[in-house]
Amino acid sequence: MPEEAWWGVPTAPEALVVEAAGARAWLRPDAFDTECFGIPMAKVEAAAGARSGAVGLFAACARVAGEQGWVHLAARVPSEQTDLVRALEEAGFYWVDATVIFGRRLVDTTGPGEVPIGLALAEDLPVLQALGRGAFRQSRYFVDPYLDPAGKDRLTDQWVANALNGRADRVFVAEPKKPVGFAACRLDRRGRLATIDLIAVSSDSRGRGIGRSLVEAVCRHYEPIAERLEVGTQLANTQAVRLYEAAGCRLLRSYVTLHWVAPELRAGR
Repeated sequence: MPEEAWWGVPTAPEALVVEAAGARAWLRPDAFDTECFGIPMAKVEAAAGARSGAVGLFAACARVAGEQGWVHLAARVPSEQTDLVRALEEAGFYWVDATVIFGRRLVDTTGPGEVPIGLALAEDLPVLQALGRGAFRQSRYFVDPYLDPAGKDRLTDQWVANALNGRADRVFVAEPKKPVGFAACRLDRRGRLATIDLIAVSSDSRGRGIGRSLVEAVCRHYEPIAERLEVGTQLANTQAVRLYEAAGCRLLRSYVTLHWVAPELRAGR
């Protein structure tokens, strides 16, 4: 369940500007994460020209975060910008995740497979939440040792609920009578881009082609109204990487995510 890049543009009016070493960054409060984990959390977004003096800038971000009461920060940078990764680490951030984004053109999609695929119903929510909790174990949240495990499950449950309650354009389910997998998709009609936002398959149903059938169903549905499909996963999720490559996707871009925690959160681990 990867998120896209945060780098280069402030995305919220309440973002706090931090300037140091001739560079600029923004600290953006993350209300969703804060609610799920019960601690003040924010994201770091740096201006495109922040590579000069980056260590001082990110150290200033950590200092300002402490002054503002934020105890957890997240920063995501393009993986090819290794100097920024090193600068974040020197400023006290730690590596948690590498995200890879795959994509393909929506042409010549295959016909229906053997696995029945339908659309999720409101009453499917508890089942889909359970599927999500069992599948999303390699994200930046789950590998961070300083985040509360109960908060990680709350976040997953809310992500799935949001998808079913309108964040997603469509939520597809495998074996609709008793769902064993799902794919929540978003649609950018202006950009003619369909994105698989969440995808999960139950652990005891893996290896049966459920994931491939879901991806193919997504492609068939969006081919008439979108030109491209994109989907992301963690680099460590080799099963998902193989799935998307088998579905005709190619690697488009990648990011590295690093976190910072205040001393009091680190000490209370």
